Parts: sequence; structure tokens; C-alpha cells
Amino acid sequence: MYNLPILKQLVLLLHYILVTINGALASLGLGPNWSWGLAIIGLTIIVRLVLFPLTWKQFSSAQSMQVIQPQLKELQKKYKSDRGKLQQETMKLYQEHRVNPFASCLPLILQLPVFISLYAAIKGLGPLEGGLSTVVALNNASFLWIPHLGNPDPYYILLILYVVSQLVSTELMLATQTDKSQKMIMRAMPIMFVFFLFRFPAGLFVYWVTTNVWTIGQQLLIRKVMKPKDLAAIKAEPAKPAKLSRFMDAIMSGQDDRVKRRDELIAKQRRTKAIDAPTEDDAKSGGGARQGGAKQGGARKTTRKPPPGKGKRKPGAAPGKGQSKRGPDGG
Repeated sequence: MYNLPILKQLVLLLHYILVTINGALASLGLGPNWSWGLAIIGLTIIVRLVLFPLTWKQFSSAQSMQVIQPQLKELQKKYKSDRGKLQQETMKLYQEHRVNPFASCLPLILQLPVFISLYAAIKGLGPLEGGLSTVVALNNASFLWIPHLGNPDPYYILLILYVVSQLVSTELMLATQTDKSQKMIMRAMPIMFVFFLFRFPAGLFVYWVTTNVWTIGQQLLIRKVMKPKDLAAIKAEPAKPAKLSRFMDAIMSGQDDRVKRRDELIAKQRRTKAIDAPTEDDAKSGGGARQGGAKQGGARKTTRKPPPGKGKRKPGAAPGKGQSKRGPDGG
């Protein structure tokens, strides 16, 4: 996995940055037990500075989402029985107010390959296999109370710092969210990650704790600098539509196609039902035929001839005891 083209280049880049920062700190007289840990912190700051424009867009999009929440709730009530129409109208609302709901996920998604590549850079995996001297030095270096950056923290102090800092960062981020279920999921994520991360190298926790501390300060700064938004301010912005991401455009296009196909299917079903349903004239003619059939049946029943010898005879026409059936005179 670490030899995939993108990850391979990213692992080599992160290793180069770590070695460069470590060399710069060593030239200032710092020993390896300080320089490597500070190199990881310096790498974290560089990554966060690169992602800062996306983070700014993330906060701006979160504010816009908070502003249009009342309209989203109205759409949910209006189209609660029509999920396809609800999704279509929601996308139109996002486009109208130039809101990208996926902007908040992008910084987190981009941090994932950095985290994976840093793990490979610390452990000497992928393109760094072979026991490079810089990788061995990084793994064996100590930092503060940590005996080896390449091994887990034996005191779990970094794990506790990670959970606390992540919870604080999450609470600041959720201040612009109104969905209770989403809040619960976001609050539970740091605790769930504990069972996955507690055996990771201490150097990764140095990176992650530094990221959380940086994010907390960044959120407080952006809240102070960025002006709060309201619906009037959004509508007063220039009418030039913002360029949404290709992913957003693809979702909107696919949603329109699904709604169109659904409407065509409903119209087809209605036409089929209209053709199969009997008209009033059909109902009358069918009723008349049934009535006529009943009358004819009755007529046939009344005009039916009795079997021979079973019909009624006239009074006095019955043959006598000594008479023949042909007549009284025997002819």
C-alpha cells in the first residue's frame, strides 16, 4: 500500500521535511532527543498552513449551513413523504445560497493520507524500507517523557491529551451544527478512535495532538475575524454563482435524472390505470347486457316445454279405467 504512486511520493516528501527540520534544529545546538520531536511539530504546522484556505472555506460553509437551517427544516416538513423531491429541493437551496455541504469534510479527508504517510515515514515502510539511518534515529529518539518516538507512549499521556484536545476541537466545530444525531456521532468519534490508535507510535500522537491544539487556536481566531452571516447578508452578496465542486455538480445532475425518471414512471402508471379503468358507457352497456341476459334467462325458463306425459291435462280428458289412451272409442 505504501508503494502506491501517490502515497510513495508523499512518504518521501514527509521524510525529507522531517530530516530537513531536524538538521536545521541540530545546527542550532539541539540534540536528537529534542530535534526529532520538534521536527514532527514543525511538520504539523506546515501541513496546517497548507490546509488553511480549505479550513477557512470549511468555517464559512458551516456558518452558511447554520443560516439556512430553518429553510432546510421547512423543506423536510413539506416533502417528508417524497424523499427524491426533498433531495432535489435541498440541492437547489444549496446552489441558491452558494453553500457546499461537503466543504467541511475536505480538510479531514486530506489529512488522512498525511497521517498514513507519516506513519510509514516513522516506521520506515514503503520506499523507506532498508533501515535508513534517519529512520532508525527518529524511532530511537526520545522527546519529553517519551522514551522512543517509534514506540507507543508507555504512560498513555499522549492518548489522554489526544482525547481531551479532540473533544475541545469538536465542541468548537459543533457550535455551528444543529443536528443532534450528528453532534452525538462527532462526540463519540474520539472515544472510538482510542481503541484503534492506542498502539500507534508516539510520534503520530505528537502530530495529532499538535494538530488538535492548532485547530483549537485556529477556530477561535477565525470566529473572531470572520463576520457572522445571516440570510439577508447571503442574498446581498454578488449574484455571480459560486463554482461548486465537480462532486457537488455530479450529485445534483444525478438527482435531477432520478427525479425525472421517477416522474416519467408515475405518469406511465397513471396512463396505464386510465386505459384499464372502465368508462361510464362501458359500465352502462355492461349493466344492460347483464339485465337483458337475466330477462332472456327468465323467458327461457317460463317458455320451457314440459317433458312428454308431464304436462297438465284438461279436466275430463283423463282416460277411464277401461279406456285406451287413444280415445274413448278406441280409434
